[in-house]
Amino acid sequence: MTEGTIEAGRAFGADLVVFTSDHAAGRITAQAFGVPGLEVGNRVSWSLRDADFRENHNSFDGELERGLQRELGIADGDPRLVARIDPRPASMGGLKADEPDPRDGVPWWPMRFVPFNGGAVLPPWTMQAPPRPRVCVTLGTVVPAISGTTNLEVVVEALGGMDLDVVLAAGTADLTALGTLPENVRSVGFLPLSAFLPSCSLIVHHGGSGTTAAPLHYGVPQLVLPAFADNPLSAKRVADRGVGLSLDPATADVETVREMVRRLLEEPRFSSAAAEVAEEMAGQPSPSEVVARVADALG
Repeated sequence: MTEGTIEAGRAFGADLVVFTSDHAAGRITAQAFGVPGLEVGNRVSWSLRDADFRENHNSFDGELERGLQRELGIADGDPRLVARIDPRPASMGGLKADEPDPRDGVPWWPMRFVPFNGGAVLPPWTMQAPPRPRVCVTLGTVVPAISGTTNLEVVVEALGGMDLDVVLAAGTADLTALGTLPENVRSVGFLPLSAFLPSCSLIVHHGGSGTTAAPLHYGVPQLVLPAFADNPLSAKRVADRGVGLSLDPATADVETVREMVRRLLEEPRFSSAAAEVAEEMAGQPSPSEVVARVADALG
């Protein structure tokens, strides 16, 4: 991956390398070219601004990266960074204003998270107001491939017994184990969340970073059944901010899911908190504003 990134950048003469905090290829590429870098955080769950996270996850500045640089004949050291970006809302760990990194003085800038889920031909129902509360259910793409659809079975059975319009966005996952879907559950395969999430009253998901951030943007409460990796950290952020609830999928049963869904739909504190976060995010600098700022910094 790193060699391919270097080749691609060299082919068009990159003047800046933008890379995410958890991928070393971009950092090494910028160092190889001797050009500035822009490091972008890409998680709701964590940031390298978080001292406790840095202390417990030192793999982002390890000997493997330095060894790869030497193997590729790239000088030791790091590229000059224009800034580091934290895309989280301030009330969920992000920034209200610029802040220097205590490690090296590089500024951290705030930026608004803007969902992008690709394009699609949209079915008519996505543009119509639902007659009853609409609930999105998704486990992303990775969880079904690794862990199957066991968690979906419990959720679908729970929601199938409620007066809801359920949209099951399970991508290409094999749904055979779910059997015949309840009358109120619409299976849509892959459909961009941005196409129908604004009309939802709730989303039930696995805690993936993008899947967690999208409903924050639209002000939609969340029920998170965290799977693995940083999913539990995302679920904790959601619960701590009051924009949703977290449920261990290992202990999830039909009645517990129903009770949590009822609370999220009926207790106004969740929708109020979600609306507050959406408003907060709307006031953050947009990606285009950050790009203009980078251009100014580069002269």
